[in-house]
Amino acid sequence: MTKKIVIKIGGTAATQLSPAFFETIKIWQKQDAKIIIVHGGGNHISSLMAQLNEPVQKVNGIRFTTQKGIEITKMALLGQVQPDLVETFRLNSVAAIGLNAGSNQLLTGHMLDQDVYGYVGAIHQVNSQLIQNMWQQNLVPIIAPLAMSNDGQWLNVNADHAATAIAKYMQADELYLLTDVSGVKVSGNMLHKITPQKALELQESHVITGGMVPKISSAIHAVERGVHNVHITNTVTHPGTIITL
Repeated sequence: MTKKIVIKIGGTAATQLSPAFFETIKIWQKQDAKIIIVHGGGNHISSLMAQLNEPVQKVNGIRFTTQKGIEITKMALLGQVQPDLVETFRLNSVAAIGLNAGSNQLLTGHMLDQDVYGYVGAIHQVNSQLIQNMWQQNLVPIIAPLAMSNDGQWLNVNADHAATAIAKYMQADELYLLTDVSGVKVSGNMLHKITPQKALELQESHVITGGMVPKISSAIHAVERGVHNVHITNTVTHPGTIITL
């Protein structure tokens, strides 16, 4: 059976992806694995917002997004981050294509709470056929974490949450949530494999904090909805912490 792998990478990853990353991608492709990349871009968005005098405001760790903020987010993700990533893949001999919510209704979403977060959304539908079509052409889809509502409003989506939604709808076998640490550590010791229940306990007891919280939440959500293994790691060549049933 063909293995399906979703990899979430940060917005600065275009300059940080190692030769080993691309060698791993190529090995997986030779084994007939189908791969999806979901990219972030928070640093680029914040930098562009500063240039355009749009204040950066976080609510519960989520970037409050105005209509102007959505336009800036699109500029950063679709005008800078995604093209750079597609080019980086090309230079490393991996054929890829940039996709976004406007690509034949790829990602449909709804607002979380406009009063609290502005134009921030959650994905409730994925055009899986479009992704299948890209795979049939041996292309790696590189997807921006933006959704579009049924009435055409663009929505900002947390990249970890976007990757999780895509992994769920594509019935992925593996989800890699790449971060700047090699995995989840407790008292300095790396956790190699944990269940969603254990992950939730660590989160609720505040052993896991900060930027790891959305990753753990995403991992729990993904595993409970059928993704076999979720890896929290800093590279695809290292399994990191695996959340699995």
